[in-house]
Amino acid sequence: MERAEWLKKVRAQAEKVYDHGAPAYWAIWGLSIEETHRQFIEKFLGQLGAKSYILDAACGAGLYDGMLHEAGHTVLGIDQSAGVLARARAHYPQETYPRLRYAKSGMQEMNFQGEFDGIICMDAMEHICPEDWPVILERFQKALKPGGMLYMTVDIEKPVEDRQAYEQAKAMGLPVVYGEIVYELDEAYEQAMALDPMDLNSLDPERLDHTVYHYHPSLEQVQIWTEQAGLAIEQRACTDWYEHYLLRKVK
Repeated sequence: MERAEWLKKVRAQAEKVYDHGAPAYWAIWGLSIEETHRQFIEKFLGQLGAKSYILDAACGAGLYDGMLHEAGHTVLGIDQSAGVLARARAHYPQETYPRLRYAKSGMQEMNFQGEFDGIICMDAMEHICPEDWPVILERFQKALKPGGMLYMTVDIEKPVEDRQAYEQAKAMGLPVVYGEIVYELDEAYEQAMALDPMDLNSLDPERLDHTVYHYHPSLEQVQIWTEQAGLAIEQRACTDWYEHYLLRKVK
């Protein structure tokens, strides 16, 4: 299979597995916000004016949107999964959360022009292939007003895991590049899709994680891409799983 065709397939699988698992979101997942994520959201919000307009890109079921709404901001959440968006709308009814709204869109299809004071993209860029990273960062930059802020997390590179995953995927004949974690993607995906959504947590956490495509860029590559997109890193911190970036639009 050619790489472009394969990437289209794995992206479609990710949408299907998130649609499938959506009913379990607020029952099993989404019950708490990791502390470093919370701290960086507070730093991000501290850079914005009152009543700002924020884009939550790849918002899922809206884990962070209640926090943004409570701070007085207006939020547009976008996601390619209709299932998780339905969960977000149900969790945040318009009569109670009048400044939250949702629209179905992948990040690759964004076409905003200077609309947002800030953007968050949480725990989602790991599902983006290297071909689409520069495209999405450029679209973030264009979506922001001058001086606007972006907070995103990046799944950090793991040299031993990444090397083993690359070698296994190549041995399977998959059209991968280094940093992609896909060697058990199809098998884990089929296993997850056969389960009731409320039983998904019966899977080993790593197995469940591998039901969707992952890519781990190097930190050097992330810096190159952000600079090329006109986004300057203002703060950065590393936790066990993620690199946290607070960036400002500079051009």
